Amino acid sequence: MDYLNHQAHSKTVLKVLNSALVLFVDKGFFNTSIPDLVKHSGVSTGSIYHGFKDKQAIAETLMTTLLMQIESEQQEILDRHTTCWERYYALSKWMIATAEQHPHVMQFVLTARHKEFMPELKPVCSSQPFMTLRNVIQQGMEEGVIRQMDLMVAAASSYGGVLRLIQLGLDGMLEKPLNSYLDEITQACWKSIAVDSNKEN
Repeated sequence: MDYLNHQAHSKTVLKVLNSALVLFVDKGFFNTSIPDLVKHSGVSTGSIYHGFKDKQAIAETLMTTLLMQIESEQQEILDRHTTCWERYYALSKWMIATAEQHPHVMQFVLTARHKEFMPELKPVCSSQPFMTLRNVIQQGMEEGVIRQMDLMVAAASSYGGVLRLIQLGLDGMLEKPLNSYLDEITQACWKSIAVDSNKEN
């Protein structure tokens, strides 16, 4: 099932972007050609060039659209939950579910060497979705449930284990389904930053 469904784009553009997402991860940006995109997406060469200037424009639009859609999904989670722990757990659950259902999304965002083919792109870790993750931890410090510490250290401690587990899952290194580790990894990471690590959440 395709991941991207952003309403800002036509169905044709979305077909190209979803195909680019798969091919850029599986073959690499430089090894993916326009004919590859034509074959995979079913969109004609003319239609691709009508929507995009070149392959780099496809990659840039793909990244922008991915981040916008991720940001929208994160906001829905924040709207449904209020406390820091609830938001942290729900966001971690969402990341793991996305990795299981749409592995190419996580692989492209987390492991693709974006600077090699999008040199003007700002570091992904400075994008809004990653800022949202950090803001939740900042909220926890303000609520007094997370110890006062450097925010980057706290964010790395809270999400680093989750993201590493996701990477292990994507690499096929886990013995069980990725989502079966959700409670254990979130509890372990939370205890590393919580004010009272012995207190149940």
